[in-house]
Amino acid sequence: MEVRRDVRIPVRDGLELSANLWLPVAVPDVPAAEARVPAILEMIPYRKDDWRWVIDDARGRWLAARGFAFCRLDIRGTGSSPGIALDEYTAQETLDGYDAVEWLAAQPWSSGNIGMWGISYGGFTSIQVAMLRPPHLRAIVPVYASDDRYTDDIHYIGGCATASELSQYAVSMVGSNALPARPDYRGVAWEAEWRDRLEKTPVWLFEWLRRQHDGPYWRQGSLAPDWAALTVPTFLIAGWMDGYVDAAVRMLERCVKAPRRALIGNWVHALPDDAYPGPNVDWLHELVRFFDYWLKGIDNGVMDEPELTYFEREYAPPEAFPATWPGRWRSAAGLPIPGAALRDYFLGPVGAFVSQPPPGGMIERMAHRPTIGTRSSLSWGAGCTPNGLARDLRPDEALLPTWTSEPLDRPLEVFGRPVATLEVSSSMPVATLVVRLSDVAPDGTVAQVTAGILNLTHRHGHTKPEPLVPGQVERVTVPLRAAGYHYLPGQRIRLSVASAYWPVIWPSPDAGELAIHLGASRLVLPTIPAEAGLPTPAFRTEPAGLPDVGARSTGDAAVWQISEDVLAGTVTVTTASGETTVLPDGTMLYSSERLEMTASDLDPAHARMRTEVIYRLEQDGRAISILANGLMTSTEAAFELAVDLDVSLDGAPFHHGQWAETIPRRLV
Repeated sequence: MEVRRDVRIPVRDGLELSANLWLPVAVPDVPAAEARVPAILEMIPYRKDDWRWVIDDARGRWLAARGFAFCRLDIRGTGSSPGIALDEYTAQETLDGYDAVEWLAAQPWSSGNIGMWGISYGGFTSIQVAMLRPPHLRAIVPVYASDDRYTDDIHYIGGCATASELSQYAVSMVGSNALPARPDYRGVAWEAEWRDRLEKTPVWLFEWLRRQHDGPYWRQGSLAPDWAALTVPTFLIAGWMDGYVDAAVRMLERCVKAPRRALIGNWVHALPDDAYPGPNVDWLHELVRFFDYWLKGIDNGVMDEPELTYFEREYAPPEAFPATWPGRWRSAAGLPIPGAALRDYFLGPVGAFVSQPPPGGMIERMAHRPTIGTRSSLSWGAGCTPNGLARDLRPDEALLPTWTSEPLDRPLEVFGRPVATLEVSSSMPVATLVVRLSDVAPDGTVAQVTAGILNLTHRHGHTKPEPLVPGQVERVTVPLRAAGYHYLPGQRIRLSVASAYWPVIWPSPDAGELAIHLGASRLVLPTIPAEAGLPTPAFRTEPAGLPDVGARSTGDAAVWQISEDVLAGTVTVTTASGETTVLPDGTMLYSSERLEMTASDLDPAHARMRTEVIYRLEQDGRAISILANGLMTSTEAAFELAVDLDVSLDGAPFHHGQWAETIPRRLV
C-alpha cells in the first residue's frame, strides 16, 4: 500500500485542490492493465491533514488492502485546498467533484471505475456530483444525507429555524474554515494564502438565516423534486434517530431510475459500527460488497438482496444514551411495502383516541410555551455525546394536551411517516405545532417514537408562507419523521401536541394560545402486516477492524445541562465538549465548543443562543489558535447576529474578524 499526500487535483477554473491518496501496491509480474484498480472518492470540508487524519488514514489503508484506491479531497477553501469556501454545497464545489472523479479515472493506476461515499456532508456531495453524471462515476454510498436542503438539513425543520443543531455547526465551521493549509505544503506563500482565506471567507450562518423560505437558493444542491436526475447505483445508509432518515426513505421510493438499496438502523448521526442505539453493523463490509459489484464487476449477489432492510424497534425504557434497542431486522422488496395501510386515530374528548370523529364543537386549548421540549433529544438528529436522545416524556406532557389509546390487545407494526391532521385556530399570526408520537408502558413511562414540526405559516407550502388569521379554524397536516416501530400488546399509543420544541427549534415570537378542534383532527399511522417482507440478509456485527495508525486522543468531560430561572420564566440549555488529538508526526489539534441557549415563556420573542468554539493547532513548527464567538438573539421583528473571530500565530495576534447583521424575521 502506498500513501501519497497533498496530491494536487486540477479543476476547471484553474485551482489545484489538495487530496490524499491510498493506493494498493501493484502485484509483481501482473500486466499494468490488469493491475489497475477502482477508486473511491470522499470530498468534505473537514481537514484531512489534522482533524480527520486518523480516520482517513485508517480507512484508506483498510480499503487499499481490499483492492481500492481511496481519495480524500479537501473541498475548495478548506483544509489544504486553495480557494475560498463561500458557502456549503455551491455549484462550483459540485463541479470540482465532477472534475475530481474524471481525474481519478484518468490516472495510470486507475481502472476508470470511480465510486463516491460520505457521511453527512460527504453524503450530500456524493448525491450532488452524481446528479451531474460524470461519465466514470459508477456508484455512490451516501450515509445520513439529504435530498432536500430546506426540509431536511440543519437549517430549518418544518419551516422553523433550528437552534441546537444550527449553533453546533454554524460557528464551528467559522473556526474550522479559519484554520490554514498545512504549512509545509505551501512554503513561503503559506501566511499570505492563509490571510487571504481569513479576509475573504464569509460566515455561512448569515446567508442561511437570510433565506428563511424555500426557493432557488435551497434547490441548489438538492435532488428534490427531480428524483429522476439520480441514475447512478446508490446504497443509502440511514438511522431512525438521525435527522436525514426521511430523505433515505424518499430516495428509495422515488429515485426509480437508479439501482438502489437502503439500510436503516436505530442509529444516531454516527457510523453504524459504533453508533448508538444498536444493534450495530459492519457498514464498511457492506460498502465494499456494493463497490465490489459496481466497481469491480464481482457478482457477489449484493443486488439480489432485498432493496430495503431496516430495524423494527420495540419499546425500551427511555434513556439519553441507550447502547441498544430491542426489535428485529426486516426486509422488503421496495416501497411501498405490500399490505401497507393507513389507520386513523381520531382525537376525542378527555385525552382519548376514538374510532369515529367526535361531535363538533369540542376544543382543546393550550398556551404557547416556548421552553417546552427539553425532555426530548437535544437535537433533531442526535449524535455523539452530549447529543442525547429523548428521556421519559411525562414531565413535558404534564403541560400539554395528549391523546392515548387503550392498551393494545395485539401487536401493531408501523413503517413510514405518520401524519397528524389537525383542525386548529390560533390567537397568534405566527405559531408552531409540534406533535410527538410515543409508546406508553403499563407503568406510565412514555418513550418517544418520532415527532413532527410545522411552522403554521407554512401550512400551504414553504415558498410563500402566509400569516395565520387569529381565530380562524384551518385544517393542517403535520408529517412526522419516518419510523419503523413495533407496538407490543399491553402498550398504548400516544400523541402529544405542543407549540415549541426547545432547544431543537427557535420559538415563534408571539404570546398567545392555540386551539385544537377535535371534530376531524386525527393521527394517521402507516401500518404494515406483521410478517410482510423477505428474508433478511445476515450482517457482520463487529467493527471492520481498522488498523491502528498510532495517534492518541483524549476528551474533555462533556456537558448537557438544563436550568430553569423561575423568576425570569426562562429555560437555559448548556452543552460543552472537547477533544485533543496527537498524530504520529507530532501534530496536535485541540477542538472544543460550548453552547448556551435560552428561551422564555414570559417573553417568547426574545431567545438567545451563545456559542464559543476553540481550535488550537500545532503543526510543522507553527502554533495556531482560533477563538470564534457567536451570539444570536431575537426580537418580535428580527434576528440579531454577531460573530467574532480571533486568530493568533505563534502566540501573537494574526487576524481579527467581526460580523454583525440584523435580519428581519419573515414569519419565522
